[in-house]
Amino acid sequence: MNIPMNESVTVPGIRRYLKTAEDLWQPQVDSSILVFRQENAAADEARLQSALEATETQRATFAELGVFAVPARLGLPREAQSGDLLIELGEVPGTLHPEAYRLEIGEYVRLIAADDRAVLHGLRTIRQLLLSARGKLAYGAIEDEPILGERALHLDIGRKFYPQEWILERIREMAELKLNTLQLHFSEHEGFTFESERHPEVMSERYLTRQQILEIIEEARKHRITLIPSLDSPGHLDWALRGRPEWLLRNTAGETAKGALDITNPEAVAFVRDLIDEYAELFADSPYFHIGGDEFIDFGKFDDYPQLGEYARETLGIENGTGADAYVAYLNDVAERLEAGNFIVRVWNDGLYREGLEQKVALKPSIQITYWTKWDRKMALAQTFLAKGHQLVNFNDAYFYYVLGEHAGYIYPTGAKVYEGWSPGVLPRIAEGEPQEWSLPYPEGLLGCSFSVWSDKPLMQTVEAVASGIREPLRAMAEKAWTGERRFAKYEDFAEACRAAGLHS
Repeated sequence: MNIPMNESVTVPGIRRYLKTAEDLWQPQVDSSILVFRQENAAADEARLQSALEATETQRATFAELGVFAVPARLGLPREAQSGDLLIELGEVPGTLHPEAYRLEIGEYVRLIAADDRAVLHGLRTIRQLLLSARGKLAYGAIEDEPILGERALHLDIGRKFYPQEWILERIREMAELKLNTLQLHFSEHEGFTFESERHPEVMSERYLTRQQILEIIEEARKHRITLIPSLDSPGHLDWALRGRPEWLLRNTAGETAKGALDITNPEAVAFVRDLIDEYAELFADSPYFHIGGDEFIDFGKFDDYPQLGEYARETLGIENGTGADAYVAYLNDVAERLEAGNFIVRVWNDGLYREGLEQKVALKPSIQITYWTKWDRKMALAQTFLAKGHQLVNFNDAYFYYVLGEHAGYIYPTGAKVYEGWSPGVLPRIAEGEPQEWSLPYPEGLLGCSFSVWSDKPLMQTVEAVASGIREPLRAMAEKAWTGERRFAKYEDFAEACRAAGLHS
């Protein structure tokens, strides 16, 4: 499609836009942005100042349009003049969604937003609309909120070093797409890229310093993007344990399982706990911590590690306990430690509730599941996790896994594939021609979705190539995760809408 003159578009799309008159709102360079401060509202001062700060973060992006050159300020509705924008924090009529916002477009625009993040969403919508409609908006009302609460990007920065500025730029791109969560996976078999003050021996040659991490945390905070640290255990620890082979798990033949922690060894477990504690302190303001749990061993071969079952029975006191019980008990123990620090804990799905795997120890229902695959039919269905009381994030590897070098049979996802083939209820398939899919209304346990960069073959792409390669599929995911629908018949039309909204390649 060709975007007509004065046809307003945004990416992601707006859920509802009712135009009520032919009159046009047109801000000017000296138009004001006011954050509504009720008279005698001293109790809300901190909240208002936070909203004002968020507004100033976004106001700078209006510069290319030549509007709102004056810093945002607190004010009253009676002060709003033609061309101004008035922001009001409060309940959005007709919805309780925390990211909902409403725009009432008239002589001035009134933006009602549930919180700071929703304020930023509304401001981005206004900017994109002004850009695509040549600086004028028709009078009317916009009601907007996402269909999925969490819309995320996962970055494997453990296998490949990504400079600080590269990560900061991804945060800014995410913010423009109304994505709200960034997971940083910094420990892997091939590297450990966060500075560790407690255990400097685990660090790769190139790493992000503590100061750089704090600056990343601050940039994410400015854009109201939630950060999730991801330190995988009891598997994926080859690099961190490279100097302590005695802490690796061995089978009956004496062979070590790649990067697998010997969870029967108190000293080994204490080491990992201490690492987790260090980053829990660094990310104390983050609500989540991802502890991994995937690919610990071949989950069909617990019998090759009889010490696990023995540990479950004799040390943990689990009657007729198995190796699977020792594994789940480890995850529960780490989760309890983090939950005491007010984190919500997440794990990958592939080792849990597997068909034919006797599991007497129940995984804590408070642990959330990042559901990425069902390549093995013995892996549990997504519905199984909901039935066990868990909440779930859709990491569908068939659409959202950008694996460097197209390792392990993965093919780089494209914007067209995501836009045309995925919707929020499409989960990893069971087998060819055997889908897992939820229809509307989606279960309450479905928290959201995430695109993932995995750096399996780190030298196969430069960091610039990765940024370019993920741009279009990430936009497509952001669009579908917000609107839940396909606005355009062809992907090419969506791509043109991206250009009209100012999203450049």
